[in-house]
Amino acid sequence: MEIALIHKGSLELGPFPLNVRYINSELEDLGLEDRISDLSFRRMPIHFSDGLTHLVCAEKIIPEYNPMYYNLGNFTWEIVEEETSSAILPVKVLFRYSISEKTLDEVKNNRKNEISPERKRKENTSITVNVNGVDVIVSTTREERILLTTKLTSLAPGATCNYKFQNTWAELSAENLNHIISQIDVKVQESFDWEFSKRNEVDSCSSIDEVYNVAITNVDNPRRGPRRGGRVRSDFIQEEGI
Repeated sequence: MEIALIHKGSLELGPFPLNVRYINSELEDLGLEDRISDLSFRRMPIHFSDGLTHLVCAEKIIPEYNPMYYNLGNFTWEIVEEETSSAILPVKVLFRYSISEKTLDEVKNNRKNEISPERKRKENTSITVNVNGVDVIVSTTREERILLTTKLTSLAPGATCNYKFQNTWAELSAENLNHIISQIDVKVQESFDWEFSKRNEVDSCSSIDEVYNVAITNVDNPRRGPRRGGRVRSDFIQEEGI
C-alpha cells in the first residue's frame, strides 16, 4: 500500500510507502499538532484537524510495457473526491505514469555496463599450472598476483621457497615463479581481450534487438523476454522516487 499527502487541495507528497515517523515529521513541518500511529492506516483516508490536510491512498496507473525497450517516465496526478453530508473530501490520488522508448545508444550503454563485472569474474578465477611435473591450482586474483610477484622479488638468487596453492604445496624457484606469473598474465589478458571484443560487438549493433542478442554471461541471453510490444507485468518496473 502506498499513500499520498494532500494539503490545501494540492499534492504535498506521494506516492510513498507507509512510514509513521516520516508522515508525522511532515505534519509537524506543516504546523499541525495531529499525529498518526500504525493503527491509523486502518481508517484511510485520514482527514486532519485543519480541514486542509489529508492522507489518502495512492493508486498508480502504469501502462504495461517491456522494460527492455521502454523507460518508465514521470507521472501526472489527479485528486479523487467524494461528497459527504457536510463536505467534499479527497479519498485518493491517481498517479498516471508515462513511458518512453529507449534509444539505441541508451541500450548500448546499459549493456556495456554489464560487461565489466563479467570480465572481473573471468579475470578472478583459478588456473592449473604444471610445476616440476605437479599440477597446481593457482588463483588469478590480483591479491594472489601481488603475493607471487613479491615472493619472486624477495627470493635470493638460487634460493627456493615453499608455497601453498589451493590443492597442494610446492617448492618454487625463481624460474617456477616466473612461469606461474606468466600463465596468470595470459589468463588475465584473455579476460581483458574478451571485454574489448564484447564492447566492440555491442558498438557495432545497428538495432536494439541486436544489442540484446550479444551474449555477455555464460547464461544464453539471460535478459531475453517478451520482445517489443510484449506484455509485461506492471510490477516489473523501476519507478522514479518522490
